[in-house]
Amino acid sequence: MTAASSFEWIDSALGELRKCYYKYIMLTPFGRSSDDIFFNCINQTKTDWDLLKMLWELLLRKKMFFQQNSGQGGGGDLGESLVFKIESAADKFGRFCVVLVEETMKKKKNSAKELEELASVFQSKSNDLIIAEIREAIDQWSSSSCCTFQVNSHPPPHDYNDSFWTSFVDSVMSNLRSIGWCGFLNDDADRGLVVRVSAFNKEVKMLSGYIRFAAQALKSKDNAAAGAGDHMIYSNDNIVVDAFLNHVASVIVRTAIQSCNYCFNYKPDLIRVPKVWFTKLLEDLQHEIDSTTNPEFMDLHLKFLIALNKLAILLPSPGQSSYRMDITYYFCSFFQTNKDLENELKSLVTLFINNQLEQQEEDSKVESFFAEISALLVEVRQHSASPYPPCPSELLIKICLVKAEIFLKEQVRHHNSTFLDGGLDGILESMRRFYTVLPQEKMEYGKQRLVLMEQVATEVASLHQPFEADKNITEFMVKNSLLHFLLKIVTFKAESFLAELLRLKSSSNAVTFMANEKVQIEFLHQQLKLLNLILVNQIMEDMEGVEKFFTPIETFSRRITCFSYSYLPHEIPKNMIRKMTFYFFELLDDANHIRLKLKEIGPQLLLPNFPRTYKLGFIDFLVRNLGDLLKHDPESIAPVKHHIEEIQLHLKSLSSFLMKVSESDIEHSELKDLCNHVIDIAYKVEFVVDSIEINAQWKHFFWFYDLQVELRLADKQAFRIHATLNDDKVQNITHVSCDMLSRDRTPAIDAIMVELRNDEERVIVDQLTRGSKHRDIISIVGMPGIGKTTLARKVYNNQNVINHFHRRAWCNVSQVYEKRQLFLEILHDIHGLTNEIHQMSEEDLESELRQFLLKNKYLIVMDDVWDIGAWNDLVNSFPDDVNGSRILITSRLRDVALKIIPFGNPHTLRLFSDDESWKLLENKIFQAEGCPDELLLVGQQIAQQCKGLPLAVVAIAGVLQRTGKGKEWWEKIAESLSSEIMKDPDARCTEILELSYKHLPGHLKACFLYLGVFPQQKDIHVNKLICYWLAEGFIKKAESKCLEDVAEDWLMDLIDRSLVIVTKRRSNGKVKECRLHDLLHDLCQSKAKEENFLQLVTRCDEPYASFPSSDYGFEFDFDHPIEHVTYSAYRLCIFLKRIHFVESRPSGLGTRSIIFGASTDPEPSFPYDISFIYQNFKFLRVLDLECINLGTSFPIEIGLLVQLRYLGIGGYMRSFPQSIENLRKLETFVVNGFRGKIVLPDTIWCMTSLRHLHVNTHVSFNLDDTDLDGCFHLKNLVSLSRPSLSCGEDTEKIMKRFPNLCKLRCIFFESWDSSTNCNQFPRLNFLAQLESLNIFYYGRALKTSEFVFPLNLKKLTLSNFRLPWNHISAIGRLPNLQVLKLVSGAFEGRIWDMREEEFQELIFLKLDTLDVTQWNASSDHLPKLQRLVLKNCKNLEKVPYEFAEINTLEIIEVLWCGQSAEESANEIGEVTGEVKVLTSR
Repeated sequence: MTAASSFEWIDSALGELRKCYYKYIMLTPFGRSSDDIFFNCINQTKTDWDLLKMLWELLLRKKMFFQQNSGQGGGGDLGESLVFKIESAADKFGRFCVVLVEETMKKKKNSAKELEELASVFQSKSNDLIIAEIREAIDQWSSSSCCTFQVNSHPPPHDYNDSFWTSFVDSVMSNLRSIGWCGFLNDDADRGLVVRVSAFNKEVKMLSGYIRFAAQALKSKDNAAAGAGDHMIYSNDNIVVDAFLNHVASVIVRTAIQSCNYCFNYKPDLIRVPKVWFTKLLEDLQHEIDSTTNPEFMDLHLKFLIALNKLAILLPSPGQSSYRMDITYYFCSFFQTNKDLENELKSLVTLFINNQLEQQEEDSKVESFFAEISALLVEVRQHSASPYPPCPSELLIKICLVKAEIFLKEQVRHHNSTFLDGGLDGILESMRRFYTVLPQEKMEYGKQRLVLMEQVATEVASLHQPFEADKNITEFMVKNSLLHFLLKIVTFKAESFLAELLRLKSSSNAVTFMANEKVQIEFLHQQLKLLNLILVNQIMEDMEGVEKFFTPIETFSRRITCFSYSYLPHEIPKNMIRKMTFYFFELLDDANHIRLKLKEIGPQLLLPNFPRTYKLGFIDFLVRNLGDLLKHDPESIAPVKHHIEEIQLHLKSLSSFLMKVSESDIEHSELKDLCNHVIDIAYKVEFVVDSIEINAQWKHFFWFYDLQVELRLADKQAFRIHATLNDDKVQNITHVSCDMLSRDRTPAIDAIMVELRNDEERVIVDQLTRGSKHRDIISIVGMPGIGKTTLARKVYNNQNVINHFHRRAWCNVSQVYEKRQLFLEILHDIHGLTNEIHQMSEEDLESELRQFLLKNKYLIVMDDVWDIGAWNDLVNSFPDDVNGSRILITSRLRDVALKIIPFGNPHTLRLFSDDESWKLLENKIFQAEGCPDELLLVGQQIAQQCKGLPLAVVAIAGVLQRTGKGKEWWEKIAESLSSEIMKDPDARCTEILELSYKHLPGHLKACFLYLGVFPQQKDIHVNKLICYWLAEGFIKKAESKCLEDVAEDWLMDLIDRSLVIVTKRRSNGKVKECRLHDLLHDLCQSKAKEENFLQLVTRCDEPYASFPSSDYGFEFDFDHPIEHVTYSAYRLCIFLKRIHFVESRPSGLGTRSIIFGASTDPEPSFPYDISFIYQNFKFLRVLDLECINLGTSFPIEIGLLVQLRYLGIGGYMRSFPQSIENLRKLETFVVNGFRGKIVLPDTIWCMTSLRHLHVNTHVSFNLDDTDLDGCFHLKNLVSLSRPSLSCGEDTEKIMKRFPNLCKLRCIFFESWDSSTNCNQFPRLNFLAQLESLNIFYYGRALKTSEFVFPLNLKKLTLSNFRLPWNHISAIGRLPNLQVLKLVSGAFEGRIWDMREEEFQELIFLKLDTLDVTQWNASSDHLPKLQRLVLKNCKNLEKVPYEFAEINTLEIIEVLWCGQSAEESANEIGEVTGEVKVLTSR
């Protein structure tokens, strides 16, 4: 008997037995009390053998599958054993059934009891056979790996029949229902089992119809192919289909086996398996086919759907589209959603499938998008499976965004205009509709996404319009732009999730997770923003580059979004925290991997060598800048704001450590390397941060993060080094603060040097004042540093010389000179410079100078002449009127002097003797105190090693004075000077100057080197120098002093070290102008070049040496245009013709400063285009173009240089644009206006960093749209010139906006509103910090109101007020006034009667161009006066004789006044013997 016939016999026997029982029921309609017993036994027996038959057929089919595909059997020994045991048991039970039924049928009538007993016998025999022969084998097989099943989506056509699987699935479901029903009826039934069975059957039922439809379609496809004679290929799509079918089949098979196992074990008398076990088993099996709880199954299901659609393409055309539509419908119906969600879901799935069918490549981008779609579908299923599903609007908006992404993907693939227009309109309309029904708490969520969608739709539409209009953009550009739009949505979703995760506070587990991972999430958030910025800046580059950048960013963003679908909507289970943590670390690894990959593609950070001067000071400057940047918080730095904060902390830490160590005597090579490395990083950080602030590009962010990592490592290295150093060496460091520097000034070094040369001074004075009446030339020659200029200056200011000559002038020639500049210098001293003189040509200047010198006994000093050319250029201007005029020349070259005076006898300065050198050194260091005995010998040794050169003596004295007066230190200096035997004093001087520079503190080295930006032998305006220093960040604010005061102290320190020469002082004694000795200037520029501090560019450098010398044209062959010049210097000092500079259009990637000094060509009458400045020098801090005519309007490009701190410009501009407020860091703004008034915009009040605002003509404020009572104040402004203000209330309101103003130079004019009482001097007493005030008044005399000045005022200059002298008392009562200048009719009246208790602190008084005749004053009125200047007071009868009693009086100057005034001054000088009198006669 075969197994199949055995099952048929069993089924037949049980059927006959039922017939007998039905027959009995028919005969005895009222005897049915035992029906349930009979039918229970029969049904249970039939169910058991139906299940066994199902398993037997299943195992046979599995065996056939392996035989067909591999030629071998399959299923393993356990499977074959189970088949054998089922067949054996079926044979035995079948034979038993046949025999027993035949015996029963022989009886014509059977009682109910007999039939019930017979049914019990059947069941008992069945159970015995199952327990004895089958159950153990089923247990073993169900628990083995063989309990799986394989199907093939590509079987032989004649063998393909799905009827078995249909009946098989139905049987499994029926059996489960029986189990559930039995469990429900029994008292001890677990209701959870009933619920689980129902849920499982529901899932299987939905899948079964779906799979049956798919299987039928596959069979139709194979039949169609077979009919056409095509050879079928087993494709990847078949593999995907097989994987899905096998997975589902495997679950159903295992369900069948385990249900059999449960049925055979769960008997009333044999309860071996608890129900809870079977419930859990069904739950696990359902999980494998339930996409609600198993995202992996959704992935498999979605791949199955895609594969079916791909295979459906092979169907005949008429049925292809309908099949694809149907299969999509079946898939979507699987979700059981509401109408809106179902429609959107169908639309989404259709779009996605179509996209996938066209997608050829298999890459991470495709996989990530698939994963996101799958995750979204899981969320849809979870929503529909919820007992009380919430409003689906939020989910619908998510679907709309994904649909928009698919649409954009399609456009990227096709990238032509036919798809663009209106493609997103429908999606946008749906989003708007869904947004209106969002719950209140989700409105912000919807609004953000709706705004994003509207932006993208607008951008896509704007892309379509120019494409359609005139093809201004290419398909290539369209594709790149579409990639950007797509990335906008993708990264927005990822960023939104991370932001929401950072706000997550829904459960204790969430709080735990956030506490541990917040830093990583924030970092991930910033990384995502960084990656998003990359493509924005690369979007219009080559296509290959865009794709390379886009793919990893999209993939990374979608991974984050997929994570959000899985976890964000729910509470975070405790067991998921670890998994989430690992996942985030994987994402961080991905981000780092992407950055490294993109770094390989992108450019490297290649910058020029940075300055090696003032290293640690630069770090402090950078730290301050970063702090200011964080305070201002521009939107551009948002992606790196937290990282800038970290970098600032690292730099602070490193700076503090390195500063302490640098001030000790520790020699540590690793420490030195660390310092250099940190400085290099700091300069790069400056460049990258400024780049991000100005115009962020993707490469800047990569460089930034790399530098951040380098700083972290450097900080760790510093910590490690610190641990190896002796703490005492590092911590107990004596540091002399800049504020602690002694302000005791040493005696003037010039006076000491000249005192030692009294004999030589007398010789030169005699040669100038005696001898021939013909014009004569006196020369002083000698080696550099020997004191030629010092002696010449002393002679020039000698009282006998002053009295002897009518006109005196000094010009500095130097090795490189400009003839025009020499004329201007001489004219300045002879007559003064006017606008008319400035406009003159060289020929006119020569003639003008000659006219001024004619008939006058004059003295002209030509300092530092290098060749006879300078003499030849000037000699025609020096007339010989046989009146004793003299020319004094200094030169280091005796031959030059002999060429000028062939038969002359140049005065050659001698070297100092050792005693003279020691005296100079001692006086310089110890002044009147004298040298201590312990230092005497070593001091004399040092003086001797200076080889008699005064400059070397004072330079080494500066080193000794500032570094200490210990014997050990002096011996160290002496030893260093003895290291090389140098007989040449010039070489020795150079060595000593080098030593002086070496021993400068870092901050003074930078300040000293900056003096190299000024021309040699030219006076340097101290105010300008200090503003440069401030802009460069050299000056660090002290607690008790402002920046300008600190800078002035540092300058005085350089002066005290004899490195800087004072050439002119202010009326209050402070330094107004200074310069460098030519040897020090050479040292300064050589060190600046050596240390990459600055680069000097002159006409001698290429390519400018080959440029034409014309001042008015650029004579190039434009068929061969000039090659633009590129510089790598951090700072540029340029001395060129204006036209040469402009036409060469120089550039410098890392250049921070440009100081342009034009050659002395005339003032330019036409403007120059400097628009290239912004493109070529974007990071400038200092830009000085004062001597270039920029035209009538402020260059817009300059307004883009947002890093500027110093700006000097020139031109005919009359106003500035509102956009000037972009220069928010600007500290010094200097305008060299060529004529007229300049109007400042109201945005000037937003430039709160301004400290110095100077316009040389006059400037006014735009008050039309300005609220003068507003809150805008320039609190940092300390100096202002020259505002033009009316006398009235508006002036007071304006001035109140400068609460910390210290210096003011302004113009007051008569108020136009003469009908009101406004024409009065404004009250200025609220300017509590004002110390210097210069006012020029224009208009009718003011009304009789007194001056109201700040009590702190120390210097006052008044011009043209024409007030009576009785108004001066308001000035005289100022308690701190030290300097008073009354100029050009400041007061009117013939008599000035000074009053008691006024001007008690005045030390300088100047009266210029006043009509005063009689001046009634005594020494009590000016008790502290030191200097009196009277100029152009032609009516003044005399200087009050009582001034001879003023003990502090030093100088009286009487210039171009009446003869009686000069005589009275000379009388005072003669009487006192100490007061120096200078007159113009």
